[in-house]
Amino acid sequence: MRNKKTMYAAVASLLLTALGQAVAGPILLSASAPAQFGKDNIKFTAQTQDSYSLRLAQAGMVSGSLQTLGMGAALPSIDISSAYLLKSDGVTRVDFTESRAGNWSNGLNWVEQWNLAPVNLSAGDWTLIVVEQGWGSKHYSAYQGGLSLVPSSNTVPEPQMAVLSLTALAAMGLVLRKRRKA
Repeated sequence: MRNKKTMYAAVASLLLTALGQAVAGPILLSASAPAQFGKDNIKFTAQTQDSYSLRLAQAGMVSGSLQTLGMGAALPSIDISSAYLLKSDGVTRVDFTESRAGNWSNGLNWVEQWNLAPVNLSAGDWTLIVVEQGWGSKHYSAYQGGLSLVPSSNTVPEPQMAVLSLTALAAMGLVLRKRRKA
């Protein structure tokens, strides 16, 4: 009788360990690495570089977007010339790609859209840099964006976990088989 209780406890322990390793869904960056960023009340300005400090506590896939906004019914009059993430080493740089752009040479206002395709980034300190210039003389403009992170440790299960799960299932099958025979 004692051996059965010990076996049940071992099987239960294995199953709980396996369940604790389940894959989590995407998570938003924490307060130390804001999920949302932006700037309001932009009028006519010289080219400006805005910086946002980010800290990735663990490596993972980071993706994001950035869009210009007009105030009220007005179209935005802000030109973003680049947006990128720069690691604290000053060497590693990951650029956003402009997916919706306008021709600023004709003097019209445009909505711009920039995207950061999912990219694997290492843990550590990063800086998000947005280079922009406001062209509005009557209306304010703004930009806003967001970043999301899926930790690397949750994207691919380790082989040991598969072996552990199969061992737990085999042990459960063995226990059930012996119970039916008894």
